[in-house]
Amino acid sequence: MEPMICKKDMGCRREVTVGRYLDPFDGFREKEAAFEIRRDEITGVTSRILPYRLKVPQKPDVQTYIDRSPEALCPFCPGLFEKITPRFTPDLVAEGKFKHGMALLFPNAFPYDRYNTVVRFSPQHYVPLPELTPELTLDGFLVCRDYFRRMVELHPELRYCSINWNYMPPAGGGLLHPHIQTVIGETPTRFMQGLCDSAGRYRESEGGNLWEDFIAYEKEQGERFIADTGAVTWLAAFAPKGMAGEVSFFFRERRSIFALTEGDFIELLTGLSRIFAYLEKSNFISFNLALYATIQENDILRVQGKLVPRFVILPLGTSDLNYFEKLHDEIICPVMPEDLCRDLKPWFQD
Repeated sequence: MEPMICKKDMGCRREVTVGRYLDPFDGFREKEAAFEIRRDEITGVTSRILPYRLKVPQKPDVQTYIDRSPEALCPFCPGLFEKITPRFTPDLVAEGKFKHGMALLFPNAFPYDRYNTVVRFSPQHYVPLPELTPELTLDGFLVCRDYFRRMVELHPELRYCSINWNYMPPAGGGLLHPHIQTVIGETPTRFMQGLCDSAGRYRESEGGNLWEDFIAYEKEQGERFIADTGAVTWLAAFAPKGMAGEVSFFFRERRSIFALTEGDFIELLTGLSRIFAYLEKSNFISFNLALYATIQENDILRVQGKLVPRFVILPLGTSDLNYFEKLHDEIICPVMPEDLCRDLKPWFQD
């Protein structure tokens, strides 16, 4: 039976349950620990929101990562870039790489999909979070749009695309040098397909647009609505996909990747830079990001995306992912999404 999404709660389901134990720090008296199991029927994500608030005790030593990734050995730095990064065939782009300002887009040497590319923002080897400004990152996102447009000219059957970012090793970044990746194909990824399916079911059952009604619901609730910044709505996700929570963003009126203007990208990247500043202050050094879009205009999937902070647990450097995430498809999250929203709101106030 397919999950139901209705206007009343927009598929935001929660169950409060209690664990009991004898506390060794209080004379082994019986204690209760309440936690929530949240199910987001739109995304299909189940999160277990724990009763304690996550504290990142100290910022990881970034210099350790820099020392392990010297510029002289980095394939994205000027010394090696032209020698060892792949090129496209001339029929796709005569120069071998797509270029927009400082940004260069080229094939992934270790592809995850049939059409999987990498974008180098600039020659700068290490860029700390506060320096990931719209001025630095804009060309990288615009060159993705250039590439998508050329691909659709050659392959009109392509229908879905995404822009993806693993920043720094704790988020799975294989190189320190800042870069993003694109995927474009005839079929969406599993998560994107779930979003499209949810929107289709909602239209059949409720007769409205899922994204319009969901954003209106979150604004009315007021618990997870961070800000509107023009064309973009920013929310703390009800059931986050990461242990440190998740920020969702929606282009409310944009129905395809080509509907995004340069101004839209600037607005997105300005909002992201505010989140980066918050992460820096909160001792995070890493995140995952994805932007999901269709190629052709339609009402099924509005352009939207997600950002998940990532970290290692000191002092052992333990991963923030465990068996619940990897083997049970459920997220352990000690950050209340409503608290994340409250903490982020000041960063969006001018």
